[in-house]
Amino acid sequence: MNRRYLVAATIATIVSAMTPSSAQAESWCAYPLWIHEWGVQVFATDGSPVVAPKLPSYFHRPGKTAAPTRPTAVRDLPVDSGIRALPVLHFYSAGSMSSPIPVGVEVGFTNGAASVWYPAVDRLRSATDANGPSAADGRRRLLTLRKNQNDLGIRAVRSEDVPVDPTRQLVWDRIELTPEPAHTPMRTQVPWVADLRGFKALWANTKGESERFVFYEADTTEGTALRIVRGDTFGPNRRHYLLENKSPHNVFDVFFVHRDGARLYVFFAPQIPAGKSAGFLVEDHAIKDEAKETTTKLRELLVDPTSPEMPKAVHWSAGECVMGRDPAIPTEEAVSHRLFKSEVDAILHVWGDRFFKQQGTTVLYREDTKALDALMPLSLYTDMYNHIVLHRAGLALWEKVALP
Repeated sequence: MNRRYLVAATIATIVSAMTPSSAQAESWCAYPLWIHEWGVQVFATDGSPVVAPKLPSYFHRPGKTAAPTRPTAVRDLPVDSGIRALPVLHFYSAGSMSSPIPVGVEVGFTNGAASVWYPAVDRLRSATDANGPSAADGRRRLLTLRKNQNDLGIRAVRSEDVPVDPTRQLVWDRIELTPEPAHTPMRTQVPWVADLRGFKALWANTKGESERFVFYEADTTEGTALRIVRGDTFGPNRRHYLLENKSPHNVFDVFFVHRDGARLYVFFAPQIPAGKSAGFLVEDHAIKDEAKETTTKLRELLVDPTSPEMPKAVHWSAGECVMGRDPAIPTEEAVSHRLFKSEVDAILHVWGDRFFKQQGTTVLYREDTKALDALMPLSLYTDMYNHIVLHRAGLALWEKVALP
């Protein structure tokens, strides 16, 4: 199965509305950059191709001529087929001590190979190299080097001796964020690109290319975290099912959606821990208020209740001031899955019908941020004047589910 990932990352730096008395102390604090990543992974278990949203033709791909198409033999159909579709990084700022704001991005795919990205990367490493034992050894040495730097409180080695993470396939050494594009954006008629360009976001600029976002995706061999089995009391007019989590990570915000003509059934589980299951009777979950139990509920689960919009100012309080940052030390762990409302609205605009309006059975769930950190590791860098707070929201859509 293929995995493609459309990441929406929102990076926002905020200037505090400070009084003269507080400005002198707070001027030493690094400004937060909130990076929000979101994506939708789609699976189909009947062997049929998974249709992804259209991508612009100018997005970058490995430099190979596509082989002629031919019918897929039945014997070659995958057990699961899937795609990580529509990834984006957005950058927001109300001001910063850096102008432009520099950001470095390194992306790995532990179970596959990078297939599409934008803008052009500075370094491209094959999946064979990035996911091999030599790269794993290099990663361990790099972590030791970083730890030594943190313990000393100062850089223990020259910056040129700090290597790029060998487990990352896509590397942007320097992306510069500006209020206006440094280069003329590519013309496109792809609807979702036009929609995202309407965000009040900074432009991501590299050599000759500017866009409102950074995009990356990969083809991988991952499968769904869940499976469906019949419960002990299954029988006529009593569709008793268990949703079993077969993965090593918890899954969250699970929607089982079954549409039979005009009849709609929705079972919701807030969490299914790794190795556990959630049981239900389909007949007990008939829905009348469709929006309340589907799109409205998902929006509430994803939007950050404390910051539904990008903050216009930030005030440092005790324990929140970050100082003494080393730009060679990246942020690699997500602290939350919550997003801004505009990002969630974009997800629902593109995916809402596929989430909740298909005939038959569909399962939607949110992946654990720890699973995303492991399966699609990120290393995010910025300068000493800013510090990164990473949020990652990964949704998995299991379409055309054949009920047992």
